[in-house]
Amino acid sequence: MSEFIWYWQKGNSKVYTKKTEVAEKAMKEGMLVMGMKSKPIVIKY
Repeated sequence: MSEFIWYWQKGNSKVYTKKTEVAEKAMKEGMLVMGMKSKPIVIKY
């Protein structure tokens, strides 16, 4: 199962989020927002 993550560059750092509302707010502020699918980290013992 994969998750969808939004990310964008803010200054010298990258911002990552799973929340669509936060990504939409960044788009309205003029940021170039990219999306990617990532595999969740599963720890097995």
